[in-house]
Amino acid sequence: MACRPFIKNGSRLLRPILFNRIIVNGTQDKPPFPRVLPVGLPLQNELPEVKYVPDTPPNHLVYPNMSRRLLECRGVEIVHDKLIHKQFGIMALAPGLMKEGHFNTIRDMVNKRIDMERCFSIWRVDPPWHPWYFKGLNKKRGAGKGSIEFFVTPVKTNRIIIEIGGTLSFDYLYRTLLSIAEALPFPAIPVSQELLDKWDAERKQLQEKNVNPLRWEYLIRNNIMNCHRFTDFYDIEFARYGPKVR
Repeated sequence: MACRPFIKNGSRLLRPILFNRIIVNGTQDKPPFPRVLPVGLPLQNELPEVKYVPDTPPNHLVYPNMSRRLLECRGVEIVHDKLIHKQFGIMALAPGLMKEGHFNTIRDMVNKRIDMERCFSIWRVDPPWHPWYFKGLNKKRGAGKGSIEFFVTPVKTNRIIIEIGGTLSFDYLYRTLLSIAEALPFPAIPVSQELLDKWDAERKQLQEKNVNPLRWEYLIRNNIMNCHRFTDFYDIEFARYGPKVR
């Protein structure tokens, strides 16, 4: 409102300058984020809808039965734990299972709250593929496995759930990414490439400065004090990640 008389009585050459800038808190103005994405980024702006019921395998009339296979959630993710495009994303801090509703929530929050003309978003987890079985209430136990209720996606620790990038800054996207992380069924956190690099540097620094030879991995793998009496296969398999990962 304060700029109206100035624009009305001033020169027309100043109008595009005033209208093409964003006024922040009424005092400081900054240029808007560019709408053209840099070269080399994905062309898929919005998160696509995933299939919640996988296709039936060939030579099968119905989807085959499976056990719960909670092993798919154990341990630490060692493949999909890095950002492909080196920008921003959401990382899982604990294992869990993602259902259809979680995919819908993430998709709606990303596509509606973020300006997709200035950024992109991609899935880093598979669509639901693992069947989850339930039996109806007040039914007699036994008589085989129950029917498929829904499908889930197992997620391990340090798995990247989604990846977002473009011309927007991490501070601009942080509140939306934090809301998405809080809606997941397991603890998660928004991350950026700078944050991941900082964690890696701190981890390497601790390993280099550690003068104690009795590390957790050394104790478990060498059966110090006959500790294999209290450990199992997964403690030995994931010993290099510390005592909190099994």
